[in-house]
Amino acid sequence: METQTITQTVDIFVGDGSLAKTGISLGLLSILSVIAVLLGIFIWYLTSRRAYRLNSRHLGLFFPVVLSALIITFYHTKTLATPSLVLESGQNNLSISVPMGGGTASTKTSITTGTTNQLGYTLLASLSAPEQGITMSLRGGDISVDSTLTAGNPPLSLKTTSAPTTNDKTEVILTFVIDNTVTPGTKSLKFSYQIKDNIPDAPTAMQSLTSDYCQNHMDIYNGTNEDALLTLSDPRGTSRSYRVAKLADNNCWMLDNLKLGSTSSTTLLTPSDTNIATNFTLPQLVTSGVADYDNPGAYGPLPGDTGNGVTNYGYLYNWSAATAGESRVSHPANAGNAPYSICPAGWRLPSGGASGDFATLDIAFGGTGIFANSSEPNIAKWQNNGPFKGILSGYWWGGFGDQGVNGGLWSSSAYSGNVNGAYDAGIDTLSVNPSYSGGERDGGIGVRCILQ
Repeated sequence: METQTITQTVDIFVGDGSLAKTGISLGLLSILSVIAVLLGIFIWYLTSRRAYRLNSRHLGLFFPVVLSALIITFYHTKTLATPSLVLESGQNNLSISVPMGGGTASTKTSITTGTTNQLGYTLLASLSAPEQGITMSLRGGDISVDSTLTAGNPPLSLKTTSAPTTNDKTEVILTFVIDNTVTPGTKSLKFSYQIKDNIPDAPTAMQSLTSDYCQNHMDIYNGTNEDALLTLSDPRGTSRSYRVAKLADNNCWMLDNLKLGSTSSTTLLTPSDTNIATNFTLPQLVTSGVADYDNPGAYGPLPGDTGNGVTNYGYLYNWSAATAGESRVSHPANAGNAPYSICPAGWRLPSGGASGDFATLDIAFGGTGIFANSSEPNIAKWQNNGPFKGILSGYWWGGFGDQGVNGGLWSSSAYSGNVNGAYDAGIDTLSVNPSYSGGERDGGIGVRCILQ
């Protein structure tokens, strides 16, 4: 989301109240001013004549002129007793003068805005630096009545558009109220206008997150800025929710292992909800059995999985299940990346190997894209308290093992050197191998998906 902010400073000059106490009217001051000007002209006329010599009588005439000038100078600022506002160059600074004892002043300022964003923009105003005894309100744009600006409060929405626009002018009426507790001197209020491109409503389901939303409306998650995360539902089978974030490689990733399947029945997946071209039936989850290279297998629940937090292991799948039915016949060693998966529609299995998605993410994390041990700083990025939120879900190979010790995640990439193998990413507390080539297709490990 693109934003731009302009800061405006309002300087308020508060007088000492002398004018109100003297009883001298503005009319009298005007008369004195005229007299002073006439005397000045008279003395200039006398002194400009070559033969004329200035004497004590003339000096006597000059004294009232000086006195009048002093009076006019002394009361000059007091003639501005009626509050006034001056718009300075660029409208970044405004000035207002008020007498001691308080007062109210209003003026107009205009803001020209525009955006190429197809959804338009929102114009906001907020007060950042207040002054004791002075309140400020504004109206304009979509605000039809005076609304007070208070430092620390959420900004006011001045105007919202729904389409691209250029040279869009908004007139704002600024009103200042100064109470009688304000001491003489210059007071400053700082406030800002901010324009923000409007963004689409945040998606709620995995299948509705788009590449445009990921790229243009999501911040990169660094492991601590939790507002960059989305929690999206996956309605397939037993509905689940997954955390999703844009990571350092500028791709959106699942931050939880897939937990798709049922302990009591098979799960029918369709092209409308899954990354497949035709219907695929995911087998029922089991906890024991025989490892299989060529037929889909899904395994769970996992030992120690409480269903939340660090121990939310997800379920484990062999490579045939992860790729929605590929076998060593349909996808041999030299076949490259499997075209489909059990990832939600719009998502896919990450590619593997030294140039794959896992390796690219590791490089973005500051790694090398290949095996790294605990001496390398990128290891922390893959752990559960890092941006990847790594989960040590262990493996299944006729039974479960290494839960809480290590975790593997399937890629879509067949291993070119072995028809029984496929690339995966391996994580433990001391190392990461984002391009591991030793994954046996018949074993069960985790699945994480990347947005297409």
